[in-house]
Amino acid sequence: MRRAFTLIELLVVIAIIAILAAILFPVFARAREMARRSTCTSNLRQQGLAIAMYSQDFDEVYPTANFNDSYFPYPPQTHQHADGTPIFLADVLLPYYKSRGIFICPTIHNLPSRAGVYRTDYNYMCVHGWNQVPGFGFFTNERHGICGHAVSDIGRPAEKPMLVCDAMGEHVGEASNDVYARGKIGAQNICYVDGHVKLTPGTYQAIVSLYLIPNN
Repeated sequence: MRRAFTLIELLVVIAIIAILAAILFPVFARAREMARRSTCTSNLRQQGLAIAMYSQDFDEVYPTANFNDSYFPYPPQTHQHADGTPIFLADVLLPYYKSRGIFICPTIHNLPSRAGVYRTDYNYMCVHGWNQVPGFGFFTNERHGICGHAVSDIGRPAEKPMLVCDAMGEHVGEASNDVYARGKIGAQNICYVDGHVKLTPGTYQAIVSLYLIPNN
């Protein structure tokens, strides 16, 4: 005769499955984020390569484009075409990359807070207009920005950020707003002027201080 499970045996099996799920789900989540982070790193490398090719074709000068292409006016979009539309990096670099997908970070692109506001997820170190934003009056593009500069102007290329992912903490499990407003330790994926990409940990203040590294 076939013997059925008793209630105790069934509960034991359910408990074992629950324990395994509790152990494995965080592992799967970390593995998924590592894959997303790898995609973000690849995106930044491709953007950095596109900028390098652009500068080679334009007398060793970096592109002129706004910090980001969001609909949110922070910081001000100071560079405009003749028709008044903003100049975005993705448009300037169009001949130098194959897919606009390199401007999409899989970790943060679909966050509700970004829907309908941010068209891409990466920022270019153009700090024109930042002195109009409270708390950023000490930034000047001449001293701290990449935008429009000659390649030879940047004296510390391995330390100077050129492109940054807009995620200030999501790659390490923290919300950007918590890093900004609550002092949490986050990390930002950064492509430096020399082309290397690094997930750079720190507080909001520590990460932004890298933007302040003088060009010379």
